[in-house]
Amino acid sequence: MAGQAVREILYGRQPVRECLRARRRHIHQLILAEGVSEKGVVAEILDLAAGLNIPLKRAPRSQLDRVAKVNQGVALEVASYPYVQVEDILARAHRRAEQPFILATDHLQDPHNLGALLRTAEVVGSHGAVIPIRRAVEVTPAVVSASAGASEHLWVAQVANLVRALETLKARGLWVAGLERTPDAQPYRQVDLDLPLVLVVGAEDRGLSRLVRETCDFLIRLPMRGRIESLNASVAGSIVLYAAMDARGFWSE
Repeated sequence: MAGQAVREILYGRQPVRECLRARRRHIHQLILAEGVSEKGVVAEILDLAAGLNIPLKRAPRSQLDRVAKVNQGVALEVASYPYVQVEDILARAHRRAEQPFILATDHLQDPHNLGALLRTAEVVGSHGAVIPIRRAVEVTPAVVSASAGASEHLWVAQVANLVRALETLKARGLWVAGLERTPDAQPYRQVDLDLPLVLVVGAEDRGLSRLVRETCDFLIRLPMRGRIESLNASVAGSIVLYAAMDARGFWSE
């Protein structure tokens, strides 16, 4: 697996548990703070680690606090995030006999926004996400934490050129919808989202870049009646991701 030479520390009970459940990373060791109650999620983490023969290290709480203040007494030393290729995401949709359903982000900078979007994308059954390499946050431990570990299950492709990646997806039959509050954007409930779809969410400060906007097949917007003129990128993107899930009839009985 590429990137195994780079080590990082995941922290928090949910991210650690989901990393162990996903089995996508090389895991070096589990670190447990001394005195932590070994019940509930912690007991599940210990069982998962034992089943995978992961070494266990008990350490002073202060050692984990140096990694992250909100660590909940659990950390995992792992290899770097296992990115995939865009083709892998399309192949995943094909294996499931489903229309491709992909999230793309246009230079998001805030790890909490990216983490929240990846969490929603995983929950609604998206086949993966596409993020740019430059001028954008990567899938860091902070992103994994913000996603509550959902990013460990979701397939994420990191691309050098987002516009080119979108054009490739369009050539493969996908429709690219940009989330943007502009006069030419259509209300999201008036758009058919039951399509082979890429939903693009723009950066926090400037929205979609010009080239990405021009690459989109259509733009969609959310209605707003209050005095505030915009929503947080992760909130807006999550609303439309759920709308696309609804359009596909993915609701559980």
